[in-house]
Amino acid sequence: MINESFFKDWSSEMSYVLGLIFSDGAVEDVRKSSRTCYFTISSNDRSLLTKVRKALSSNHVIYSKKPRVVKFTSGKSYLCRESFILRVGNKKMFDDLVDLGLTPRKSLKLVFPRVPPRYFSYFLRGYFDGDGCVMTWVPKGQFAHRVLVAFTSGCKDFLETLSEKLHSYINIGIKKVYKNGTAFNLVYRKKDGLKILSFMYRELNKVPFLDRKYAIYKKYLDALQT
Repeated sequence: MINESFFKDWSSEMSYVLGLIFSDGAVEDVRKSSRTCYFTISSNDRSLLTKVRKALSSNHVIYSKKPRVVKFTSGKSYLCRESFILRVGNKKMFDDLVDLGLTPRKSLKLVFPRVPPRYFSYFLRGYFDGDGCVMTWVPKGQFAHRVLVAFTSGCKDFLETLSEKLHSYINIGIKKVYKNGTAFNLVYRKKDGLKILSFMYRELNKVPFLDRKYAIYKKYLDALQT
C-alpha cells in the first residue's frame, strides 16, 4: 500500500521527501531482473523513515543494515554505523521521480529540480536532513555562540545552484563551493547560517524533520536568549 500519486503534484510533504531522496535516496531501474523499478531512501535514523513512510501512506518494511567496515580504493577503512532503508517498488512513482530530475547513479550528475518557490524551504529541509549538517560552538575566550551550516553533494553544479537559490530566497551572499575529498561542500557561517536554519524550520510541524539536527538549532536559539 502506498499513495502512487504522491510525487505527481507539489505539496509541502512531497517537497520534503523529494529533497531527502535527492540527498540520501536513489532510483533503480531493474526491469530486466524484477520487472519493476524502485526508489529508496536511506537514513541512520529509523524514526525519520517512519515519518516519511507515514507521509507516503505506505506500509513498506523499513530494513536495517548492521554496522560494517567499508574499504575505499585508497586503502582506508571506515566503520559505518547501523543504517535503515525504505525501498519501494513502483514504476509509476519511479517515472514521476525521473520526470522531477532524478536518475539512476545520480551522485555525479544531480540536476537541481524546478521547485515552486512556496515549497522551496521544505525541499531544502529534506535535503539538509540527508546531506546537511549544523554545528555550534563558543570560541575559546569568548562568550558568543557561533553557528555553521553546510551542505554536501557529489555534484558541484547542484550546490552552486543551491547557493544561487538561497541568495534569491533569503538574501544571503552567493558562496563558493569547495571540494572536500570526493565530494563538494557549501558552507555558511554566522548570520547567514542562522537565516538558513530559520528559513528551513519555519512551519516546523508541517513536514517531517530530523530530530537530532533540529535539537542543535534549538539549543543554539536557547543559548542566544541567555
